[in-house]
Amino acid sequence: MTAVPGDSCHNAFKDILINQFREKIYNGFINDAIIPVLKDVMAYAHDIVNALERSNQSPAVACGPGCSYCCHSQIDVLPIEALLIVSFIHKNFTQKQIFLLMEKIEQRLELIQGKSDSTLFSIKDTLPCIFLENGMCRIYQVRPFICRAWNSMDSSLCKKIFDSGTFDDEIESSSARNFIFESARSLFADFGRQLKLETLPFEMTQAMFNCLKTIDPFSLWLSGQDILNVNNPLEPAFSRVDSSGDHGFIEADSDKSVQTRPVSREQEYIDYFYDKYKRRLTGYETTGNDSQVHSFIFQNVYGKSIGAIALDAGVSQNRTVHIHHLRAFVLQNGSGTQMLLELCRKADCFNIRLSANPAFTPNETFSRKDFKVLSNWYEQFGFKGDTGLCRIPRQG
Repeated sequence: MTAVPGDSCHNAFKDILINQFREKIYNGFINDAIIPVLKDVMAYAHDIVNALERSNQSPAVACGPGCSYCCHSQIDVLPIEALLIVSFIHKNFTQKQIFLLMEKIEQRLELIQGKSDSTLFSIKDTLPCIFLENGMCRIYQVRPFICRAWNSMDSSLCKKIFDSGTFDDEIESSSARNFIFESARSLFADFGRQLKLETLPFEMTQAMFNCLKTIDPFSLWLSGQDILNVNNPLEPAFSRVDSSGDHGFIEADSDKSVQTRPVSREQEYIDYFYDKYKRRLTGYETTGNDSQVHSFIFQNVYGKSIGAIALDAGVSQNRTVHIHHLRAFVLQNGSGTQMLLELCRKADCFNIRLSANPAFTPNETFSRKDFKVLSNWYEQFGFKGDTGLCRIPRQG
């Protein structure tokens, strides 16, 4: 079925979404709280749609409970949409219901494996959505953006096309709904790409299978690993960002920056940041028997360089990475908090300890009062200790 726009919608809506939710989405990614933000954006988009339809600026659609013709189509979901659905399943389904759902998913995957889109459409009567039950959606509250965007102005035409088996018939739809929900969907994909996370959409049945089979897929995804396309991992596409000021850093040589991934979890943690942030801080690259200091320039979600970090994997404690240096280029604007939050979040994902010796600048002498100020700041992120500070990962 092909949707045909039925009314106009200004392309400014995505800008409205960005202005409304930019900081909230970014902070959600940093603080592992992106799922509630996704729900907020979905609700906001629905409020806009409802307002347009109530004021007759956009026609009301014919879709309603029990109308499930489009629920026999094969759709793709973003990783974040799959994670939202999995979160809903674990909160609202019993263990028996989850077991039965997995059985249904496995049977469906066996049925559709190797079949073309045209073949799948010809047997659509036998391929309802895995969440469709008695004509109703079991995950309606958290259904993907595509499901929210699809609509029809004439349900009788949907039935006629569904029964006829014609693959390319057109259905008139509300372009306002199409555009608003597609804009919201692309917004999360854009942010995910900027944060070097898996963002490519994946067929929903396979996506659900992969997520439900994975222990803590949310943490894996936030750590930069693929959770949907697990059989064929995608290589992240990194882009270099020009410096907006002279902070004494250099571009990393792309060939030299590719390293063989070591076995140690500490080095994997550092490699994650080295892969994500390609700019280096001059004067901090030292490697020896007692020190493995690696520096990089931290960039925010918009690609702006906001600070410098140097990490040391050569500390004596097992599973510990030392924060050798952390400096925001502009003080008192939250940049330091953004950097330390991400360091802590990833430390939880990799299950490693972080240590730090607070100092305002490297090798600078400062008072005990200054040390206390910085120590108190680190303690807000879970660091503890009298002289050297240490943070234990949340899951271990």
